[in-house]
Amino acid sequence: MPELPFVFDPRMLIMGPFHPCPKCGQPLLGTLSVSDNVHTRRCRSCRHTERKRLPPLQKKMIYLDQMVLSGIAKELDPVWKESTRRGDGFWVEAFDRIERLVKLQLIVCPNSPIHKVESSYDERYEPMLRRLREHLASGVSFRFHHEVYMEQLWEAFDAWFTGRDPDWDRITRVKVIRGNLDRWSDRLHIMVDMGRSPGEIDNRRKSRDRAHEGLRRLWEHWASQGPVPFDERFQEERRGVVTAALGPDRKPWHIRLMRWLEGCLKERGVPEETRRQEAERFLQSEAALSAPENHLGALLFAALGRRAASGQKRVPDRGTLNDIKFISAYLPYCDAMFIDNEFAQLLSEQPVASEVESYPTRIFSTRSRDDFLAYLGTLEDDPTHVERVVRTYGETWTRPYRAILEDERSRRTASPGSRELAE
Repeated sequence: MPELPFVFDPRMLIMGPFHPCPKCGQPLLGTLSVSDNVHTRRCRSCRHTERKRLPPLQKKMIYLDQMVLSGIAKELDPVWKESTRRGDGFWVEAFDRIERLVKLQLIVCPNSPIHKVESSYDERYEPMLRRLREHLASGVSFRFHHEVYMEQLWEAFDAWFTGRDPDWDRITRVKVIRGNLDRWSDRLHIMVDMGRSPGEIDNRRKSRDRAHEGLRRLWEHWASQGPVPFDERFQEERRGVVTAALGPDRKPWHIRLMRWLEGCLKERGVPEETRRQEAERFLQSEAALSAPENHLGALLFAALGRRAASGQKRVPDRGTLNDIKFISAYLPYCDAMFIDNEFAQLLSEQPVASEVESYPTRIFSTRSRDDFLAYLGTLEDDPTHVERVVRTYGETWTRPYRAILEDERSRRTASPGSRELAE
């Protein structure tokens, strides 16, 4: 079979909108790239090139619970929609509005490691969920919740060691994400699927089941205790990391935590024979206990404990622990979160609500879906900015890409592989 030559024409990379070229006069001056906040135009005819710096952005971060992504995917993926045979127009409208704001460079909906784990349990739909969340994330992803906690612990440690109060505002959004949040999005996104190791999904399921069994036992313990003052249970949960890190059955993460603390103390000149003792003293300090991830997580566990003690028989589902992880780690850095009804209710109950109100984060769920759509509507309030986006990316840029998952199905059928080039 004769080999067919591969011919690549670099002019294919020059896309609309097109304008008259000031050098040759042809209406072929189009967009070559939008990168590092620079808009580069090039003429398809004479290769005349222009570069223009775009104005700075301040995008909002909206975290979408896995439930939101699944709701949207069930409407946009023809295979998934056929299997459910149910429709909910809200998810389509939500997608249209969210995607428009993403394309207008006003928001991002960050990816997260928790999304990746929760999507992986059903391999039939995992590629669709991944395509959707990458599309809305614009290259931004939250770091692992433990990494966020370690950033907070570093601030707590420095404050404790130098005798000052922790300043949690020093941990900016840039420190808890990967990717460039406030950049103008590139026209092309490259996605790479690294695959999975053998047995990875089964191991995740087993780990999730073990964790849920632990939650079930904890629920029974709370129920057997009966009513306990909220603050008493909250303080007990707040000390949970200390108990785990210093106890006999320490997990690998707790061992790494202690080694890290001893290393920090070594750098500060603390003698080796007292480092362990000082690390323990730090973990029991108010500075460490008040780290937002630990503080918010303790509030949520205490709120669940109150429900168990009040007679709720139903044990929370397998996704509960992941919900606590992402809420406690990411809430302080988000402008808004769309979460499930149960946790939205927990966050609205006192005294949890008073604590959460110290953050500017708006909380939404399906019970407040209309409020969420109204909130999204308030974010597009500058016609001049919209015009600039259209001039940069073209008239069709902001049209809803409802065929995103249908196209993804077709692409996978036509050329299955691990490397994906998605516009």
